[in-house]
Amino acid sequence: MSYKVVVQLTSSEGIVVRSLWSQIKNLLHALNDDVQIEVLCHSATIPFVTNAQNRYAEILDFLLSKQVKIAACENMLSSHSKNKKDLYRGVITVPSAIAELVVRQQQGWSYVKIS
Repeated sequence: MSYKVVVQLTSSEGIVVRSLWSQIKNLLHALNDDVQIEVLCHSATIPFVTNAQNRYAEILDFLLSKQVKIAACENMLSSHSKNKKDLYRGVITVPSAIAELVVRQQQGWSYVKIS
């Protein structure tokens, strides 16, 4: 069986990002990498998803190496005068993270909020 998990991230605080990293590592280990994971980044996650002095490069590199999809909300980027070229390499965008969350849940994805 293949699992699908959508993870909502709304903070770039160190403790929250480390929790994200830990939870995803636990998921991958427990489900023998038989899991598709999408992290939806919005609200206060600009420092997590952008290039500018990104202190989370090690975590992002790990997640991306495990084929975890990291998606930044275009609405969030716009509200912070950022665009796709400002993103950490490998981070993609979705028009609206909250709408993407609703769609994924309707498609049967499990939902996890990291806080």
